[in-house]
Amino acid sequence: MITRVCDRCGQPIEEGALRYEAKIQVFAAYDPLNITFEDLGKDHTAELKKLQEECRGLSEQELMKGVYVDFHFDLCPTCQENYIKDPLFLQRQTGES
Repeated sequence: MITRVCDRCGQPIEEGALRYEAKIQVFAAYDPLNITFEDLGKDHTAELKKLQEECRGLSEQELMKGVYVDFHFDLCPTCQENYIKDPLFLQRQTGES
């Protein structure tokens, strides 16, 4: 009985057959904050209002997309092997093998 389909090639994956899950997390990178004593005494109201205005009209999903997104894919054994060899598809883009 087919219970899944490979998200890369579309091949059916039978129940109990070997399959792989690829989980990808993409999130905003940041550098540690260097907070000075002057920063603590500064009035940040204008900066916060500007940030609020930039976010106005955007949904929670739109805001989250700029911070964190995760993907889950089912892969058949062939696609898992190919994915591990070239997870960013760089060889395919440059025409290398």
